Order: sequence, then structure tokens, then C-alpha cells
Amino acid sequence: HNLKHYYESQGLSPFNYIPLTFHIKSTDKASDYLKFVSAFAEYSKDPTIHNVWIVKPGENTNRVNGIVVLNDIKEISSKFVNISEEKHTYIVQKYIENPLLIDKRKFDIRCYAMITSINKRVKAYFYNGGYLRTTSTDYSLASLEDKFVHLTNDAVQIKSEDYGKYEAGNKLSFADLQKYFDTNFGEMEIDFQRDILSQIKKLVRDSVRSTYAVIDPNRRAHSMEIFGYDFMLDDAFNVYLIEINTNPCLEVTSPLLSKIIPSMLDDSFRVALDPLFPPPDFQSSRKPIYNEILPEIKYTLIFDEMVEALDLVQLNHSYESAIKELGEEEE
Repeated sequence: HNLKHYYESQGLSPFNYIPLTFHIKSTDKASDYLKFVSAFAEYSKDPTIHNVWIVKPGENTNRVNGIVVLNDIKEISSKFVNISEEKHTYIVQKYIENPLLIDKRKFDIRCYAMITSINKRVKAYFYNGGYLRTTSTDYSLASLEDKFVHLTNDAVQIKSEDYGKYEAGNKLSFADLQKYFDTNFGEMEIDFQRDILSQIKKLVRDSVRSTYAVIDPNRRAHSMEIFGYDFMLDDAFNVYLIEINTNPCLEVTSPLLSKIIPSMLDDSFRVALDPLFPPPDFQSSRKPIYNEILPEIKYTLIFDEMVEALDLVQLNHSYESAIKELGEEEE
């Protein structure tokens, strides 16, 4: 909702950046459920679309619990029969039916960001590293119930007999993806850092800009949190933000992750904690090393509340004024 509001305030379509998504809290009139039913009916008119949707609980979806892929309106609606009595909501998101594939298999891209609130000042950082998560089975829309085809999460793929058959731990690096681009799409001259990661970084920044006011409303003196961002590419190389995970999985399930995750955590603490609790100075107790290279911190500052807050307040005010004027015109 916040990201949708943010893009619309700039005259942009949010669904160029995120799949069409509905947050189902009830089946009452004027609810998102009825909007979803209308969208489903509209997609049904297009014979080239399979009308596939992914349905997941709106809360506590770690380890892919409760996630299903469906294309039948009755099956989807059956999930919400007792929603008024349940203590959780549902997310219904348009499934990307034409994903970019690696060797006929689906993949997504996991990136990290960190938000800090130090002295009640919110900042956000993008981690310039990440990895790909691949499926174990060739992609097909003929078997929507097969999670080994459609869900890249480790909690699912580790149960497949083919887990690790193609890549160690079903993980690939950004360098591996660049090699795949060079080999299979050489004429397009796609540069992952320039053409893909730059878009990812912008989407992460937009997500923070759209929510910074509600991320830490009490403005605690000192806090930090790491978020796991999941992205997908379609076969036209468009980048979509699929979801943002609090408490992302930090298990080291492959040689690649044994390098990425510890380094990411170390950099997180160096950015968030070292300014508050400077590490001891060991320089005087050891001999200097000629041409010593200091370790690189891979985080980049992408948001500073002190710099951008006024601009966002004005943007929000302009959007709300436009919506109010539109409503008055319709009356």
C-alpha cells in the first residue's frame, strides 16, 4: 500500500515495479477481495494469460508456510471463507508467468538492506552483494502444485531429490548470472551491475522512502534491522520487487553463502555499531603492513531522513491534494 501510494504520487504505475497485489483482510463490499475478483475476471478475457496467482498468509510467512500457486477462482476464494474468524490476513499477488529462466529453471535474486535509527534519525543502506536462488525442476505452468518448479526458497528446494544437482545449494552469484547473460544474450550487451542491480537499488530506496515515517514511529534512540529483498526478472528483463522479509534467513547452506552472509553481517555491525562503540585501536600494538588495504564496506547509503524528509512530506501533500480535487470533481 505504501509503495503503491508513493509511485502514484509521482504519476507512475506501481505495477511496473511490483506485481499486482491485493491484501485480503475481509470479503466485505469495497474490500480488496472484490477488487481481486474483478481483476481475475479481467485477466480471464485474455487467452494468452494463464491467470496464475500466488496466495500466501499476510503474516508469519517465513519458511514458505501456507504459500500456494493457483489459477482457479473458486480455489483461491475458498482460502478466505473463514477469514473473519481467523487472526491473519492473506496476500494475493499476480504470478509472473513469463520469468527469465536459467537453463529452463526459475530463479529469484536475494539482496539485503539495513535500516538504522540512531539518535532518532533514520538512515538506510543497500548492501552491494547478493545471490540467486534457483529451483530444482524445469519451469512449467502445467503443474502449479509442484513447489519444486515455482518456489525458490531453501525450505522447499532442500526437499527435492535434485537439490544441489545443478548448483551447490541451488545458489548462483551475480558473476554467474553475468556469465549467463554474456553466453546466451551476448548481442544485448546486458551488464548486470549497470542494467539490473541499479534498478534493484532504486526499488530498495523507493521502498524506504515510501515507509520511512512508519518504520520506527517512536523513533527509538538506537536500533537497526536487516531486511531481505527478493526480486525477479521477466523474459523482457524487467525487474520486479516480489517481497521484503523481516528476519531474513541467515543460514549458510552453500559455499557461496558462507562468503556473503558473514561479510554482510560484519559490515552491518561496522556501520551500525562501530560509531557508537568504537573498536579498540590496535594500530599502536602491531607493526604497520606495507600497502595494507583496509577491508571494504559494501553498504551504500541510500536514504537519510534529515536530507529527504521535507521532499517526501511535500510529495505526499501534493498527492493528497490531487486526490481530494479528483474526488470533488467526481461529486
